[in-house]
Amino acid sequence: MKRHQYDHDMDIHEVLLSYSDALAFLEQLEADSDIKKYCNGFNQSGRWFFQIYTSEFVEELAAIINTSMESRGNPGPVLEVMCGDGRLTEFLQPLIQRDIIATDAKDGRYNIPYPKWVESLEALVSIDKYSPSFIVLSWEPYLSTAGIDIVQRGIPTAWIGNPEMCGHQDLFQIPHLPAKSGYVLSRHDLFGKREFKTDIYLFNCNLERETKSQ
Repeated sequence: MKRHQYDHDMDIHEVLLSYSDALAFLEQLEADSDIKKYCNGFNQSGRWFFQIYTSEFVEELAAIINTSMESRGNPGPVLEVMCGDGRLTEFLQPLIQRDIIATDAKDGRYNIPYPKWVESLEALVSIDKYSPSFIVLSWEPYLSTAGIDIVQRGIPTAWIGNPEMCGHQDLFQIPHLPAKSGYVLSRHDLFGKREFKTDIYLFNCNLERETKSQ
């Protein structure tokens, strides 16, 4: 069977693709080109990719967030910290029952084209400012301890990433539960071999309720 031909420069986050379409593109890119180069801004939008979001992944994460907010009754917004270009917030907003605020320290570590609506704030400062009902954190920098400080605030948090490639190992000494998502895709995966290295890790959640909601 002839495989579908994708433009190797296409922006995989220009629109929200299905998991099967995103995986097919990434498999082809892995076979024909340089995944790391593509993820480091060498694509049509100059976008940096760490986690690749799909419609199924976003729907799964939105269900976790909505269930948590319903069970807690906290009126605060959802807060995405260290959000990069804020694309995950854009994908989540139509599925979330209240506003999502996106913040990033914009420290120059990566050459990310930040939209103006992404507020320039460090994670802990933004938590103090907005008193969120739920926090989303995707691909915290490697060996950063900010994630530990964040979850110690006691606010329900979804930490997304590869524990071996981002964040600090001590974070996982704090009680948590992996969502065991079937829709995780990241820059460090081996797509042809179906070796996926990331997940959604839940902290300060009613763990049984949040995971059973999916």
